[in-house]
Amino acid sequence: MNTLQKALAVSLCLLGAMPLPAADPAPAFTKEAQGDWYVLAAHQSNKNITVDKGTGSKITITADGVLWPNPEKADAPLLSAKCVRAPASTDPKKPSDPNELISTVTGSMCPQQDAKLAARWKITPDNDVLLLLVEVFEFKGNRNGTYSGAAPSDVIFICQRKPLPAASKPDPAADAKRFVGTWAVLGELDDANCARTRPQGNIVFSATDFLKRGSYNADAKSAGGEGAWKLIPPQETRGRIDFDFKSGIEFQGRSPSLYTFYGDDLLMVVYPEAEKGEALKNPELRKPPAHFGSDGDRNMWILRRVTEAKK
Repeated sequence: MNTLQKALAVSLCLLGAMPLPAADPAPAFTKEAQGDWYVLAAHQSNKNITVDKGTGSKITITADGVLWPNPEKADAPLLSAKCVRAPASTDPKKPSDPNELISTVTGSMCPQQDAKLAARWKITPDNDVLLLLVEVFEFKGNRNGTYSGAAPSDVIFICQRKPLPAASKPDPAADAKRFVGTWAVLGELDDANCARTRPQGNIVFSATDFLKRGSYNADAKSAGGEGAWKLIPPQETRGRIDFDFKSGIEFQGRSPSLYTFYGDDLLMVVYPEAEKGEALKNPELRKPPAHFGSDGDRNMWILRRVTEAKK
């Protein structure tokens, strides 16, 4: 080996010993989550905070951030968050969420600007729905779920890719026909908790009955409720539907409920999950919810009509 060859060999050895450049950290939001989303509902402190004017509002997701603008103040967002991936949990009994983040939050919803708080997200595998949880101030206490808006500190957004049609004025005669069909459960909230939002969840409405199922199989059994339904005169801007639960978690007979259509193919329903006092004994004393959202006494279904091609 001549001098040149020896020098080349030494150089190659030195290059091989050099550490490789560090890989770029994974973005807080992958490409499938990035872009514009439209809010179906957002819950905080056991209340649907978008019930009056936020339904259909836009949230923009970038590789490292979230922006929920204030339509009334362009320079003062409701919520802005800069996000990075959180370190993975080392406790096998408390595994990390796959998309656990640390977010630096600002905006009118945040009592302390630039606070570093928890956030997490996931996209449902069958309906392309974004579940996004962002803490807006430090959480203290026990959560009722990892994707829940029951705590005052937590905001859970349920969003879809397409803009929402305007809410339809209730029309019992026309709506009775629109109800009939199979509806995918985009979001199901119990105590403002999304834990019941599961793949292939769907509800089938016939002209008189309903059946909530856990799959699209023709022989699928009840998965959380079945019974009869009928529409009654509306309550201001909300339609009214009376369920008569025969089985399921809400087994209680008559359940006076509210609904709103957004076009023909998007439907939201809020129903009482339990009754107390004299109304527990006398179904005729039961009243529909006062608030169009999920809390400790009311549940919410967010439904999209299923086409034959998707079943």
